[in-house]
Amino acid sequence: MSKIEQITYLGEIQRKSIHIVSLLIPIIYYFIDTKSALLILFPVAILTLLIDLGIYFSDTFKKIMYPIVGGMLRPHEMHRTSLVLNGASWVIIAACITVAIFPKPLAIIGYSIVILSDIAAALIGRKFGKTPFLDKSLQGSMAFFVVSLIVSAIWTWIFEYSSMFFFICIVGSILATIAEASTTRFKLDDNLAVPLAFAGSTWILTILLSISLS
Repeated sequence: MSKIEQITYLGEIQRKSIHIVSLLIPIIYYFIDTKSALLILFPVAILTLLIDLGIYFSDTFKKIMYPIVGGMLRPHEMHRTSLVLNGASWVIIAACITVAIFPKPLAIIGYSIVILSDIAAALIGRKFGKTPFLDKSLQGSMAFFVVSLIVSAIWTWIFEYSSMFFFICIVGSILATIAEASTTRFKLDDNLAVPLAFAGSTWILTILLSISLS
């Protein structure tokens, strides 16, 4: 990502500190069923979309919101010439799609990865990223991958799955890392691309390898 497209490092920290609150989504989902999760997530998604619409269509609403969240918005979110969804909207939309489509364990792990690994990649990449890797830095992508493995290992233990399941999570983590590092060229939001890449690939592998997720 070019420097002109970046917010300040302090703004990045503030943005990610709020982002980590989203970790409540997979944690809560662990204890409830899919229908209940969607009943919670869908209204929140509507609310975030309404905020985006308000910022785009109402100058008054924009003047109210920008002093509150302006420092955490990326330039393309701040200077909108068209309707652009902010990161919070994409986080909730991605949660709705991931929960609705994929088996519960894969949705939980994939969504945990997009939260924690994205934070690691952003902060490490911004501070130490020197070597280009696709659209990001190698250092940030390595941080993303390492945290993905840690997250996968923790959830594998919680779900009491086998080492074979963890192996497919390694494959999923590799693909999720590549997806996160390629979002600029494909014009995708990483909050959506990462859980889809992880959950989609691991779901296919569980089917091919006949691994039960029950």
